[in-house]
Amino acid sequence: MSEIKSNSSAMLTGRSFLALTGIDEVISFDDELVSLNSQGAVLTVGGQGLSIVKLSLENGEVNISGRIDAIVYTDEQPKRGLFSKFFG
Repeated sequence: MSEIKSNSSAMLTGRSFLALTGIDEVISFDDELVSLNSQGAVLTVGGQGLSIVKLSLENGEVNISGRIDAIVYTDEQPKRGLFSKFFG
């Protein structure tokens, strides 16, 4: 059975701990940048010494610790098909 997630949240505690819900996928991560897919948008967390301390994609939960300097949501760009790459 497939469950549709409709809510997401971000709770920042003291610029050093971020609890996220509504996360579908970890796109990439290192100690300065974490990129996540959150219900059709890309969520990027920037900072220093970042680490993912909890990851539960079944529940859509991700917790990040470290010095958090930025949290940015960006609408995901639609995927381009082969014909639009040549003719669009």
